[in-house]
Amino acid sequence: MNNKTSDLKKFYKKNLDHLNSVYLTFKDKNISDYLHNIQNSIEKRIFTIRRFRDYIYDIYYYPDKNYEMANKSIDRRALGNKVGLVLSGGGARGISHLGVLKILEKYDIKPAFIIGTSVGSVVGAMYSAGVFADEMLEIYIKEKEMFSKLSHYKYFTQKKKTEALRAILKKYLPVKNLEDTKIPFFINATDVKHCERIIFSTGSLVDLILASSAIPFLFEPITYGDYILVDGGVNDNFCVDIARIINKNNFSNELKIIISDVSAATDITSSITTSNFLLNLSKEFTETIKLIGWEKYPVRDKKDALSIINNLLFLLKKRGGLAPDVIENEFIITPLLEKMSVFDFKKYIWAYEKGVETAKMVLK
Repeated sequence: MNNKTSDLKKFYKKNLDHLNSVYLTFKDKNISDYLHNIQNSIEKRIFTIRRFRDYIYDIYYYPDKNYEMANKSIDRRALGNKVGLVLSGGGARGISHLGVLKILEKYDIKPAFIIGTSVGSVVGAMYSAGVFADEMLEIYIKEKEMFSKLSHYKYFTQKKKTEALRAILKKYLPVKNLEDTKIPFFINATDVKHCERIIFSTGSLVDLILASSAIPFLFEPITYGDYILVDGGVNDNFCVDIARIINKNNFSNELKIIISDVSAATDITSSITTSNFLLNLSKEFTETIKLIGWEKYPVRDKKDALSIINNLLFLLKKRGGLAPDVIENEFIITPLLEKMSVFDFKKYIWAYEKGVETAKMVLK
C-alpha cells in the first residue's frame, strides 16, 4: 500500500462524521448541481452515493442460470400436508411466490412455519396472516401503479417510498404484530449498525416487513430498537439454517423444507468485487475503495450515510454466493424468470404463471 492510499484511508476514517454532515447538509438543501460538483471534486478520494447505489442495485439483478439442486421433482405425497417454507428476496420477482403458494394450496400442502426475506417477508406476512395467493394477486393488481412508482427515483424520495409501502401494508394486513399471525412467521433483516443478520419472531409486523424490504438507497433504513435495519438479502437471502433450527426444535426434524427461490439461484454477480465494479474508474479511486468495507464503522443513526455504505460493503463481502445450500429433505422451487429485474413490475402475470408452472413441475 503506497503512502498516498494510506493517507486517503486515514482521511476517510478521521473525517467520517464531517463527511456525513456535509452529505446531509447538501442533501437537505437539495442543491443538486452543487452537490454534483462536490462529488466530482472528492471522487478520487471517496466513492459517491450514486455509484454505490448503482452497485447495490446491480447485485439484485439475478441471472437465469439454473443450478444443480433446483427444480428436482418431488413426490408430493412424500411431503405430507405440512412443510417448512422459505421465501427468498427478489423484488418484483416475488410475484412468483404467489404461483408457488397457489400450487401448494391446490395440493393441500400447508406451511407449518414461514421464513421471509425482503419481498418474501411481504408475501410471507400476508400468507401467514390468512391472505391467500389469489387474494394477494388481486391486491397487487389494485395497487400495481403504486408498486411500479416505488421502483423509480423520479416519483418519490426514499422516505416517501417507504411511507407509501407502509400505507399499502397497513391497508391489507389483517394483523399488527408478528406474533399474532395464524402461521408462525419469521422475518429476516440486516442490521447495518452491528453488521448482523437479525431474525424476528415478534414485533411490529409492518415495521419489520419494511426493514426486511429496505433495498439500500431505494427505501430508507428502518430504526427499530437499537437496530438500523435494511434488506435482509444484503446478508442472507434464504436463512435455510434458521429453518433447520425451527424444524429441529419445534417439529423434531419431521418436516420437509420447501425453498421458493425467486432470485434465480446461481448468481454470477455474487463474485463481483468492488474492484471489478470500479475498473472503469481511476486507479487511485479503485485502490481507495478496496480499503472500505473491511471493518465495521460506528453508525449513530440512519443519517450516517457513509458509515452505512461502509458497513453494507462489509456485509456484502461476507455474504458470498446467493444459491442456498440444501441437505436431505430440503427442496428448491426456482421459477426461471428470464431477464426480469427486481423492478420489472409490469411482468407480474408472467411471473405468477412461472411460479405456478415451476411448482407443478417440481411437485409431481
